Amino acid sequence: MGFQAKPLNPKIGIEITGLDLSQPLPPDELAEIRKLWVENVVAVFPDQSVNDDQHISFSKRLGDLEMINMAALQAEGRPEIYEATNVDNNGNIMTDDHPVLTINRGNQKWHSDSSFKAVPSTASMLRAYIVPEEGGETEFANMAAAYDALDAETKELCDGLVAIHDFYWSRRDVQEQAFSQAERDAIPPVRHPLIRVHPENGRKAIYAGSHTREIEGWDFAESRALIDRLITHGTQPEFTYRHEWVVGDMVLWDNRSALHRGLTFDDQREKRRLHRTTIAGSGPTL
Repeated sequence: MGFQAKPLNPKIGIEITGLDLSQPLPPDELAEIRKLWVENVVAVFPDQSVNDDQHISFSKRLGDLEMINMAALQAEGRPEIYEATNVDNNGNIMTDDHPVLTINRGNQKWHSDSSFKAVPSTASMLRAYIVPEEGGETEFANMAAAYDALDAETKELCDGLVAIHDFYWSRRDVQEQAFSQAERDAIPPVRHPLIRVHPENGRKAIYAGSHTREIEGWDFAESRALIDRLITHGTQPEFTYRHEWVVGDMVLWDNRSALHRGLTFDDQREKRRLHRTTIAGSGPTL
């Protein structure tokens, strides 16, 4: 192969260099990249000169794409692209109470993209266009490695449980104004297994993050205690990788076995803009 790969952390992450993702890759090379990405949960591709069209094209080689069904979060004219940004269409920093900025701040909680959908996503791929001088990193957690490290009693307790995921639970502490009622109605609460089996490698992973509201059939307080304990366990340093963004970085991660979160930065003084594609899931989890 004409690329190089090196691990980033013992339990999560691999950096892949020597590739130009603006150009189509041969099928055998793409298959090897997919294998490395699935094995390591997160793949980092530094120094990529890729525009939105090329970003979309590469992502489509990994699977069908989700359309961003909330218009306020789309890149202008690009329903395939989610903008993680505090910059408006005129290049100005959004005001502190801007509805989009308020929603994007919710990404500072540990979550799995689209777990609030009946068919949750396979993966996400984020490219950096503008990064702040300080802060704004993204952290990733390997929830398959975290499951492996659970004690036998907790594994037995969790296996077979069903959790309720709800986008608006994860945004319960903000005054959400960015979405229409039709957009709200399009994402009602959904059911997923608390422990999810990866369809490509068969590994079990904890499938709970900020969108996870409660465990079906359980007392709410007991639900929250278990969900919070699993997230705290899975996001310990031994299972995590923190990516410090450089303009041109592209990062691909597996939403079936990873949680992630964006870290804070001074979003009233510094600009940050990243574009994300989301590779759709292949079917329901239950």
